[in-house]
Amino acid sequence: MLAFLLLVLVLLVVVVGVMVRPLFWPNASVNADATQEKRAVYRQQFDELMQDKNNGMLDGLQYDLAKTELERRMLSELAETNSVALKPKADRKLAFSLILIVPIAAIYLYLVIGRPFAIVFPEMQAAMVQASAIRGTVSLAPALLKKADPAASVFIYARAKQGPVMPLAIVRTTVSALPYAYQLDDSVSVMADLKLSQAGEVVVVARISKTGDAKPQKGDLQGLSGTVTPGSDKVDVELNTVLP
Repeated sequence: MLAFLLLVLVLLVVVVGVMVRPLFWPNASVNADATQEKRAVYRQQFDELMQDKNNGMLDGLQYDLAKTELERRMLSELAETNSVALKPKADRKLAFSLILIVPIAAIYLYLVIGRPFAIVFPEMQAAMVQASAIRGTVSLAPALLKKADPAASVFIYARAKQGPVMPLAIVRTTVSALPYAYQLDDSVSVMADLKLSQAGEVVVVARISKTGDAKPQKGDLQGLSGTVTPGSDKVDVELNTVLP
């Protein structure tokens, strides 16, 4: 947590520094041409002379004389081009305002948006997992108690009622832990793109594997639930069948 706060502090200092440096020490200069407006006026006058010639108000000689006189006046007035160097002034008031406002805004956004979201999002995610979960208890039929090794693995999984027999979600325990309260949800999915919450009707299977292999073998003890849907509770399964 301390490292995170230090990182945030360094980033704030860097960001604020980049923002306020030009305000404290402006160094950009802009050259403004003081004769720009006059040149624009003369361009307009040349255009008007040409228009008068085209309209027949001036003949060729009159146009040449008027143009020559206008050029002479323009050269006389614009002989010296005056450039004014404009240097931005320091805006310390705005700089101090940014130094104060930016950290406050960052802290506010973190407290109001960032932190609550960091707290609420995991809770929302957990709620979504709980909503798609199947819960129940797996127990062993009394008649088969002598056939089960207490150290043997017990696989509990949900598979689609129709379609692939691949487990959608699976948990593992041992015979010694029976009766076992299980929960199947997306957090124990076998494949990322094959989730329990996306399934329709499923069947919960519980199986005691003598070899510890997830693949069914002859002699394994097994039990099946009825057809259920994700979100079902109290889906109890009894291990009561020996696989042929």
